[in-house]
Amino acid sequence: MSTDIISIVESIPDRQPASLTVTDPTGNTIKLPCNFKESEAPGFFLLFSAGTIPENIGKDWRCALVSKDSNEETVTFSAKIVELLNNRVIELVAKKSIRPEDLREYFRVNIKAPVAIFYDPGTKGSDEQPLELKGETVDISQTGVLTMLSDDCRISLPVIIELNLPNPAETVICTGCVVRSKRVRKGRWLTSFHFDQISDKARDIIAKNCFAEQRRQLRENIHT
Repeated sequence: MSTDIISIVESIPDRQPASLTVTDPTGNTIKLPCNFKESEAPGFFLLFSAGTIPENIGKDWRCALVSKDSNEETVTFSAKIVELLNNRVIELVAKKSIRPEDLREYFRVNIKAPVAIFYDPGTKGSDEQPLELKGETVDISQTGVLTMLSDDCRISLPVIIELNLPNPAETVICTGCVVRSKRVRKGRWLTSFHFDQISDKARDIIAKNCFAEQRRQLRENIHT
């Protein structure tokens, strides 16, 4: 075990607020507020409010922890579940430090930002009609985005996705395909997209936005 990860775990004060993001084997992700509890590093415990831990959580779920060290610096690392002790305590072991720009490979983050979806058949001979939809993101990752759109995106081919992200304020343009779409209240459509073609620069911008939002949420948890 690397001495670096041991030092990182030891740097977190006992009872420090934290955020554990867990991803099940099917790719579903949940973010769980918790508190760090000291143990023998790289092992540690996390304390949760009653009813917070998913009933079906298992050792094969991927985990990423975000917290603060004794100097109020953000620390992030992947971890493995050792044992679910009860409905409020999980024992884990830290595995490796995670760079901020890599965090999005572990989980999605709730970010509200303007999104536009475009499709232009051009001269491709497609039977599809031109399309332009506006809406707002619900959550986002480096591999896809969940959106709330003004209408159903019926295009089965790759579409252009334009994201106007807040922090840093950048516009990301990529292509993607509809994964699923569901009509919800007031005639709006909850639509998820998987990114098809996206540049490394665009992924970095998304990662920075997600990390900034994680830090904001962590500050809120500490102050409440």
